[in-house]
Amino acid sequence: MSNFQPCLPTCSSSSASSSSSYPQHPLSVEGEKWWMLERTANGIISSIRPDTYSEKTRMTGIKIIEKLFLEHLGIKVFPYGSVPLKTYLPDGDIDMSAITHQNTEDAVANNFYQILKAYEQNNFGFLITDVTMIDAQVKVVKCILDHIPVDISFNKVGGFSSLCFLETVNKDIQKGHLFKQSIILIKAWCYYESRILGASYGLISTYALETMILHIINLFHSHLRGPLSVLYTFLEYYSSFDWERFGISLDGLIILEALPDVVVQRPQIEDDMLLGEDLIQRCKNYFSIPIRAVRAEGGQFQLKPINILDPLNDENNLGRSISLGNFYRIKSALSYGYKKLTEVLMLQESCISDGIKKFFVNTINRRHALEMENRVAACTRGRYYKVANLHGNCTSSFEGMIYGQYFLNYTLPFPRRPQNVRPGPAFLETNVERNSIHLDIGGAAVESNDDGNKINIDKEATSSEIEEELTSMLSYIK
Repeated sequence: MSNFQPCLPTCSSSSASSSSSYPQHPLSVEGEKWWMLERTANGIISSIRPDTYSEKTRMTGIKIIEKLFLEHLGIKVFPYGSVPLKTYLPDGDIDMSAITHQNTEDAVANNFYQILKAYEQNNFGFLITDVTMIDAQVKVVKCILDHIPVDISFNKVGGFSSLCFLETVNKDIQKGHLFKQSIILIKAWCYYESRILGASYGLISTYALETMILHIINLFHSHLRGPLSVLYTFLEYYSSFDWERFGISLDGLIILEALPDVVVQRPQIEDDMLLGEDLIQRCKNYFSIPIRAVRAEGGQFQLKPINILDPLNDENNLGRSISLGNFYRIKSALSYGYKKLTEVLMLQESCISDGIKKFFVNTINRRHALEMENRVAACTRGRYYKVANLHGNCTSSFEGMIYGQYFLNYTLPFPRRPQNVRPGPAFLETNVERNSIHLDIGGAAVESNDDGNKINIDKEATSSEIEEELTSMLSYIK
């Protein structure tokens, strides 16, 4: 096992030799061509990345959901995923997770589903449609809020942890938000061009894709000139990856035959990996605490057609959503994408810009359609849009991690434990047998019975205090 080195073909057909190694320089075309390609790709990224209008509409949607939870159930809900990370596509949804007592998630989900159904039938100044509930092991309430899809889960603290982790490594990577811009570009290709993104459809989940991209940047950062070169390396690398023998981790490959023990083979390459092992370990120590608190006992890494190790949880396979049939679809899409992008690289310089636009034709067409809709809104409401910065907002998710301590029985090892952060303001009484929740808003006393079913703590930290704590924690990790 110690002699293992995965094989990756380079651009030339003669490179598919028996000698195998990590790719030393997969970008074999002239540098000037790459800069032209990157400029065109940056234009595409700018057209689909978050703008001030999309940020405003999504923040409005988040505030509405927060208000509905607090006013009707006395429960706090926090955003996570691509919206606070600022890597969402124009069609991207809002992911939120409500924090409540363990074993009451189903009751809370049922109650909130009924609340949304009531709002669906009335006009309260915002439009709620298509209210549904995924009645699975972990319930998810879905709706369309002012034309934006919203997914609400319950006690999904892992989403908070992964957001804080991704924001931390993006700041460590820097390079003009190379990681986030690469996420936006590769998500666009996976979603609009190849249709291989979407865990609910048995395809690649967003977090799995982000981990795959981070794996590429971590290993090959010295050869990456911009987001398009990340995409090219991504397609080249994964189109020929031996998924039958190996899986992906942040800092190397998982040897599948060693499972259930997770054995990671770090690559032998000339330059060091971008993310230091100490940083990764510190992030894991800090951000995996909530995950370890709520995960099932006796869990282990489950073997799937595509195996991707969660950077924060050795028991979680991020490829678990991918079905066997879709595995072959994904492999075919990656191979085809690599072939077509290689053809673009071989074009004359005068044709390169058109070639890359053709490669992203569905993305561009979708953006044009949205621009027409927004242009009508701009004319009728006087709106204008600017590209938003990519500095993520993980303050709410960090607050969710802190808030969850009081419901989910874990303690975060941050440098300064905030003493004034408390869940509230509602008095929550849960009757599990009747599968119902009763609330009495108001009161100030702290009260909890032996079963942990009653709690009333109304003191909360301000957003500035949470931001200060988050900044301190991130500085401490680095």
